[in-house]
Amino acid sequence: MTLQGQEIIKAISKTLPNQPGVYQMEDNKGNILYIGKAKNLSNRVKNYLSINNLTRRIQRMVSLTNSMNFFVTNTELEAIILECNLIKKHKPRFNVLLRDDKSFPFIFISSEHDFPRIEKHRGPKNKTGRYYGPFASPDAVNRTINTIQRIFLLRSCTDKEVSKGNKLCFNYYLKRCSGPCGGKITKKAYAKLIESADDFLSSGNSEKIQKNFTNQMYVASKNKNFELAASLRDRLKALKHIAQNNSIKIKDIRDADVFAIDSRNGKTCIYGSFFRNNTSYGGKAFYPDHDQLAEKEEIMLGFLNIFYADKEIPKYILTNTNIKKSASFNILGKNFENTKILTPQKGPKKNLLKFAEKNSRINLELRLNKLKSFDSFTNEIKKIFQIKKDINKIEAYDNSHTFGKFPVGVMIAYNNNGFIKSNYRKFNIKFNVEDNKNKVDDYYMMKEMLIRRFNNTKFRDEIDLPDLLLIDGGKGQYNSAKEVMDKLKINIPIISMAKGADRNSGREILIHEKFTHRLNENSTLLHFLQNIRDEVHRFAITTHRTKRSKMSIKSVFDELKGIGPERKKILKKHFGTIENIKLATFEDLKKVKSIPLNILRQIYEYFHSV
Repeated sequence: MTLQGQEIIKAISKTLPNQPGVYQMEDNKGNILYIGKAKNLSNRVKNYLSINNLTRRIQRMVSLTNSMNFFVTNTELEAIILECNLIKKHKPRFNVLLRDDKSFPFIFISSEHDFPRIEKHRGPKNKTGRYYGPFASPDAVNRTINTIQRIFLLRSCTDKEVSKGNKLCFNYYLKRCSGPCGGKITKKAYAKLIESADDFLSSGNSEKIQKNFTNQMYVASKNKNFELAASLRDRLKALKHIAQNNSIKIKDIRDADVFAIDSRNGKTCIYGSFFRNNTSYGGKAFYPDHDQLAEKEEIMLGFLNIFYADKEIPKYILTNTNIKKSASFNILGKNFENTKILTPQKGPKKNLLKFAEKNSRINLELRLNKLKSFDSFTNEIKKIFQIKKDINKIEAYDNSHTFGKFPVGVMIAYNNNGFIKSNYRKFNIKFNVEDNKNKVDDYYMMKEMLIRRFNNTKFRDEIDLPDLLLIDGGKGQYNSAKEVMDKLKINIPIISMAKGADRNSGREILIHEKFTHRLNENSTLLHFLQNIRDEVHRFAITTHRTKRSKMSIKSVFDELKGIGPERKKILKKHFGTIENIKLATFEDLKKVKSIPLNILRQIYEYFHSV
């Protein structure tokens, strides 16, 4: 690492005042690397001079620093307000405030189709139709969609399936769809279902719909149409269930977000509950990063500013921190002028806040226990294998293939927050089975993965280097990995995890340097490592299956003239797998209307010729 950045910071730190403010680190092209706030600018910036006490990520940031800008403020609160606004505006590469800040999912019903589909939507609202939400999680959306399908029988099948109108979807037989894909319902009747669903999702009021279902049920029963009556009864039951369990009736509160914060040992959990149209749209726990000495009010202000940067703002926000009105308007801007930020002390609003506070405590406790467990496990690994450096992040590697064909490699990452899905990576191995005399070379695959992971400068900058590598395999896989890391002169400890006798789980052997170690099959450390090993194995298998499925279609039809990429997609979508195409009769193939008969005949003869 170059010392240029450290020297620049050292020179600048001598001129800084002992006042609160915000600092920006920039590279040699003027790109903002990091934005931070400080109670004392001079002391905070000097912390970057102790390189050995910094993480690899921050060391990298310091090495790239070419200049710094500063904004002095009157108070620390002003500093955090300015910091949050600048982070929101510039999104610096090295800033992390809110780890899980994905856009929240919505329910979407199109208005451009004769038989609109109900579906999950995330991202910009650039399609014409009705949007309902936001929901706290994909699970909350999926549960609601499933319930709405049972109640209002809205379709989830594709537009193409509906346009054909000759094949009923599976949901119709499960009594969760009114059957537009098979011509079982008119446009007018389906429009009434959409109108009822819209009324329920928009207002949260189900009494009118319940009354309508009840009347229809009695009429069907009177006419001895007992199947219809039973279907209406089940739909009515589902409607009552969601109305009883998801509805809130609080005076003046229709749309509200409720946030409760709990902080311990320098860690924080903010739990949010979300209500729209008097209906609960679920809850979610957030774990914002912050300075160890930050006050709860500061953390909540910073969280709200980042959280609502790309989200709709409700009429009410309830919190368990006393956010001053002037401060909230300064940080939240004009969009919040019509929003009331309350800290209720009693009544129904306080009960909502108590629920969020309870969840905040529980989730923080779970997070702290996970941190303790991770530290305990990594300390045990260090002790067993005499590793001196701290282990903050583990990367695990595995590969998968079918007798050398369709080879893939994968990498996953794990830290004290659990699996880091954003760090997962797939490697299409360039290994060619024919060049290796049909011998499967797992060692080559491991070498290629590690070379591509650690010899790619952009890859290294994008994802922090790990502190431990976990390899699925025995001594040969360990030696392959060690050979690559030694050649690249990268000093990261490696542990390979080999199956024990008879490949029984629970009798694994751990290999590192000259050490081999077998843990007791009841060891919690063994279970911890097995969990990581099983996840990388799962990821490798599913990645391989996906590649094999795509490549098998490609390899077969590459031998046939007239089958291009588009026709491959059509056949794959219609039949699902290559095996189904092989077994299809010519009559089955003729059902694919968009491919000429002479081509379909060619496909049939290819698979059925003697």
